[in-house]
Amino acid sequence: MKGMWTFLQTFVVFLSTVAVAFANVPAPTEGGGDPYAAMYGVWYALIGIILAWGVYDSFFRPID
Repeated sequence: MKGMWTFLQTFVVFLSTVAVAFANVPAPTEGGGDPYAAMYGVWYALIGIILAWGVYDSFFRPID
């Protein structure tokens, strides 16, 4: 059950980041710029979640 709760929290954080990234997409009439700039936050969040899991798994998880 604890693993399911961790997965749910991770999923909610990732979806929240996706929503914020898509909300910050500039309108096409606002000029040039990087069309993928809004997705950087999504990838940074995913990398952060993977790194946080690795640190938890390496240093804080009890040995079975």
